[in-house]
Parts: sequence; structure tokens; C-alpha cells
Amino acid sequence: MTSDDPGLGRLHVLEMQTQFGVGGITRHVLSLRDWMRARGHRITLAGTSDAWAGPETESDYLELPIKFISDFGGSVPARLTNACRAAWTLRRWLKANRVDLIHAHESAPMLAANLARMGTGIPLAVTYHGSDPSRIASFGKIASKADLVITPSHRSAEDLAKIGGVPEAKIMVLGLGVTPAPDDPPDEIAALRRELLAGGEKLVITVARLVHQKGIDILIDVVARIMRDHPELRFVVAGDGPDEAKLKALAKERGVESHLRFLGRVSRPHLYLRAADLFLLTSRWEALPFTIVEAFQAGTPSVSAACSGVVELIDDEVGRVVPIGDVDAIATAVTEILTNDTLPESMGIAALAKSKLDRFDPDWVHRQFEKTYFSLAGRGVSPPAA
Repeated sequence: MTSDDPGLGRLHVLEMQTQFGVGGITRHVLSLRDWMRARGHRITLAGTSDAWAGPETESDYLELPIKFISDFGGSVPARLTNACRAAWTLRRWLKANRVDLIHAHESAPMLAANLARMGTGIPLAVTYHGSDPSRIASFGKIASKADLVITPSHRSAEDLAKIGGVPEAKIMVLGLGVTPAPDDPPDEIAALRRELLAGGEKLVITVARLVHQKGIDILIDVVARIMRDHPELRFVVAGDGPDEAKLKALAKERGVESHLRFLGRVSRPHLYLRAADLFLLTSRWEALPFTIVEAFQAGTPSVSAACSGVVELIDDEVGRVVPIGDVDAIATAVTEILTNDTLPESMGIAALAKSKLDRFDPDWVHRQFEKTYFSLAGRGVSPPAA
């Protein structure tokens, strides 16, 4: 299959990411890659290889030390050295490979791409996937040098303009396509639910990487707060990450091990979401979390910290939004829903209906990206309305 308009031809897009590890950003990039390739476009991935993509799995891949431009790189001089190495390698590759545009995801690949493309005339788009609020200004300073700044959240777009200083004319809001939920056998869901409840009555699930951003330490405090008055509630965390040992030690220290289980990485998140009564996200920052939409697809209500795009997803019909880091407010919202006889069911029905909106449909979303790419490449296509 090719583009709907054969006259537009095929594109060669370089999709750059810090590293292709497990997480929502990688899922977005790989889903977009697959859709674009199915349309006949050439997509090259570039960045630091990891679990989900690298030269072993990709025939069209450029290995770059992007990960080591970020905080993983250590000292500032070391990170600058890696930025120069990445830019030099990329510039050599660009001279040998004609691309129509570069799409960088996050600030580190954007920095390398902007250095490498100097004097080439290659358009550069960057997607802002969210960050610690204290870093918005520095992100905006670098992003202003790109031709287009994309974000999945209207709230993030406002932050980029007001805090980051990015010209509004350069900002575009484009959603993230979320793959439809697979069918899970009811008996398998029921069996998993029984296992995870472990004698409890209601189940709360968090699907997240075990990193500072996701606020699992906040979740541990929430569990400690709730279990005193509602010992019938059980909590599970599906996901892994560099903070795993530290968080397990904290859970033991707080005495919540009887009510909170760490499951590690799971391959079928919808199955676990369907087995739960409530999805809980205690993040410190987000742009537009995949996991909330997956909870919608599973027909599971959500309680989430009020991070940027979260407030565009969750309303009182499908769950509750609470202040970031407010343990008492989070605990109150969770218990309000789970101790009500009718709220979980009505919220679940509303969540399932919301999951069917165009803004979450991969085909619809990726068509918007294709139009945007054609426009950036100067193929005479008007970009989609923000």
C-alpha cells in the first residue's frame, strides 16, 4: 500500500529516540514506523538500541550514543562529547542517505539532530512527550530551533508556549494512536483476578515503569494510608525499571507488602487491567499516558495525578483526577470509587465508550502524522488542524 495520493510519492523519515527501551514513547514510535512502512514509506530508526529495537531487529537502523547525551551520560563534559559524537555520526550518515525530514522524540535526539542537519536544509520535527516541569524552559529553548514542535496534549502545548517560549505557530497537537485491546477469555480474566486479589475484595492496578517520574513511592504511601481503614483492598504494580530494588525495600519498610505486589513486566497489560477494579497512576509528570487509554479500552475506571494531558483524558464520568503527590486526596478518590456500589460499573462503561474516540485510533492518528510529514517535506499538503 502507498499514500492515498500517488503524486505525493514516498517519504524517507528518520525517527530518532533516546533509546528504544520498554515504554510508551517507544511503542508510539514503533507503531508509527509500522503504519508508515505499510504505506510504502521508508522509516529509519536512530538512537541507542535497547530491548525493543536495535540493529539486531532492524535492518534500517542507525546506532547513536543518544542515551549518553541525557542524564545517563554522567558529567556535562562527557555528555557534550557524546552529543558531538552522535551529531558527527549522524551527519556522515545524512550525507550518504537522503531523508525528507527528521522526527526527534525528546530533547537529547533533538539536540544531536539539530547539530547534524546544519546547512543541509533537512526539516526537523520534535515531539515533546512530557518532562519534569522544571525542564520545560530548557526544552523549549532547544525546541525553538526545530521547524515543528509536536505534543499529544493541549496542556503541554500551553506549557511549551508559556514556559518554554516556543512560538505558538511552531506548535502542533497530535495524539498518540493506541492499538485496540485484544480479546481476553473471561475465564482467564477471572482466574488472574482471583490470584491477584489473594483474599482481598477489590483490586487496584498500576501499570508503569519503576522510575522516579511514575511516583511509585507516592503509591506506597497511598497503600499505607488506605490499608488501615480498608484492609480489603489490594494493589499491584505491573512494570519494571531501575528503581525496582529501592521501591521494594521502601514497601517493606512501610509495612505494605501484604497489600502491594510488584509483578514485574507483563506482556498482556489489557488482561491485567480487565482483572482490576481500578487503574491508578501516581506520576509526577506525563504528557498523554498510553496506560490511561488502555484502561479505557479495558473498561476500567481511573484515578490519576493531574499531570498535563491527564486532565484532558479523565473526567468524573470515567474516574477522578487528583493533585500530584497528594496522598490523602489520592486515597480518598480510590476509596470513594471502590466503596460505592454503582460507580465502578458506570465509570467502566463510560471509559470503554471514550476509548473509541478518533484521537486514540492508530489509523486516524497516523494519517495526521503522514499529512504533517508531507507538509514538512514540502510536498504541497496542508498540515492537519491542531
